[in-house]
Amino acid sequence: MRKRTVEQDLEWLCKHQEITQEYRGKYVAIIDEKVAAFGESLRDVLSIAEKLDDEPLISFIPEEETLIL
Repeated sequence: MRKRTVEQDLEWLCKHQEITQEYRGKYVAIIDEKVAAFGESLRDVLSIAEKLDDEPLISFIPEEETLIL
């Protein structure tokens, strides 16, 4: 059962830049402030994450940093 909301997991991901460094170019599934799955295929990551939680946070970490103005 999920303890945190997707919004809380997104906030956690934004605060942990080490995740973006480690998983560049990959999809990550965050569940309860943890990387629950990762990989190059969205389908594969989603398949794993949905077995763990019915509403996982899935994010793509770009290869290069993106500057948003």
